[in-house]
Amino acid sequence: MLELISKEAALRLISFPAGKKLAFLLLLYERMVPALYSFRHAEGLDVSVFQEARERFWRAPIEGAPRDSWEKLREDILNATPDSEDFGSLEASFALDAALVAADIAGFLGDGQDSHLLDAIRYALNSVGAYALEQMGVAASDHSINKFVDAHPLMLKERQKEEDDIAFLSAMPDAPWSEHTLSLLQHRAEIQGRLFDNAHKGSQA
Repeated sequence: MLELISKEAALRLISFPAGKKLAFLLLLYERMVPALYSFRHAEGLDVSVFQEARERFWRAPIEGAPRDSWEKLREDILNATPDSEDFGSLEASFALDAALVAADIAGFLGDGQDSHLLDAIRYALNSVGAYALEQMGVAASDHSINKFVDAHPLMLKERQKEEDDIAFLSAMPDAPWSEHTLSLLQHRAEIQGRLFDNAHKGSQA
């Protein structure tokens, strides 16, 4: 079975307070969202729901919001997320995974359940695994090729980033954060790079 982070790293992440879990989700989403924007722009689809969500996610560590507002945002994100089967492309699959991570961030902000955190990591794994299979010229994964997917450079790179994020967040103070602490997290997000180097950044303003 493919895993994106080790059991030890996952347990460490789950032990974090809510603010640090949110920070981990934000860093993960920032790596994935360029593929979402790129796909939606290419297909002529609106990105406003995802832009609004992204802005609200980054304000949440300081401003917060009522629980029901996050539930409404999650519904809006899911309603704006087309099934990748409607497009049948790898890019659509990447966009779907990123959109589902956005929905899980809103879900986490709404109910604080760790299932959203674990699902987000699984969606990232789906994207990395699909990319690796495409690079290998394989249509579907099975146990016989999992070891090759697991050793793919992108898998290794993303696994290292997630474990580095966990180490970074361990040293951060617990939320609520000052504007300065939040700016340090935003800077990390800005310099970390995209999940896929060949994904267009699109509009990220």
